[in-house]
Amino acid sequence: MSVLPFATRLPAFAPLHPLGRGPLGEWVSLVWPLEPDASDARPLVVKTFLLASGLAPETRRPLEEALARALPLRHPGIARLHGFQVDVRDTLTVVSDYVPGCSLATARRRVLGRGGRPSEAFVCHVGAEVAGALQAAHGARVVHGDVHAHRVRVGPRGEVTLTDFGLGRARPLLRRFMSPTRQEAVEPPVREGAVGSPGEDLRALGRVLLELVCGNTVVPEDAAGVDAALGGVSPALRDVLRGVLEARGADSAVGLQGALRDCLGHGVECHGRDSVVRELAALPGSGPLSPVDVYVGAASVMTASASVRGRTLPS
Repeated sequence: MSVLPFATRLPAFAPLHPLGRGPLGEWVSLVWPLEPDASDARPLVVKTFLLASGLAPETRRPLEEALARALPLRHPGIARLHGFQVDVRDTLTVVSDYVPGCSLATARRRVLGRGGRPSEAFVCHVGAEVAGALQAAHGARVVHGDVHAHRVRVGPRGEVTLTDFGLGRARPLLRRFMSPTRQEAVEPPVREGAVGSPGEDLRALGRVLLELVCGNTVVPEDAAGVDAALGGVSPALRDVLRGVLEARGADSAVGLQGALRDCLGHGVECHGRDSVVRELAALPGSGPLSPVDVYVGAASVMTASASVRGRTLPS
């Protein structure tokens, strides 16, 4: 078993509800913790990834080290990592906080499906909250490495949570089913330093916000394309997004958070935080949910009977 010494087991849990496939093909399930000291226990999420078989220990080690660095992170805007394990069957299991609401990707699809766009106040609020989570992580020398709309969750009371810290290095190691004759393929090992940096986390967040504000999931890479995409955006927010995408604006997450909060307070049309919360609240409860976004309906599952909670999965 290739697991670092201080992450030798997963927390004990009982199954509650399968949630389907995640964006990287992982299996996602809602579970209940069974730790003896869990007096204020809340549901957890288990994600199971199939790694390419036969990976050398030195190839898997950066992933395990990244997950181990993410374990101590504690912040209201970060989904806490409770444990992980890589076993001899080349299966990576990760246990993290359950986060109510829906993903930002789902929220964007719902708004666009109704023929609208998220308000600039919504964009600034989400961006500022994610930047605050990144600031806490960067202060602990942890880089997310894969900031994306499906890794940001929005809740019905304005909560914004960044998930999946430590998994940025998993993507190139995952099993790919290509064809009956070539069942598995794996991307080349990621060279040291290639999976993200604090600056790249900020630029990735800038791309997420640009997707939101322009209603387009194809983010231009060149300056002319960015300017065209930002054509209908208010000057204050346009300057912030252009600066972070061109790496000439805020040089830290706290700087980006401050700039977005300034926009929210002075530079964009907004009727206060309550209006942002109402906009967020309208998203998880409307329209179809993807399987993983069943999170929002999991409240009924949390009342599972004691007999169900008593069936502990092997950890």
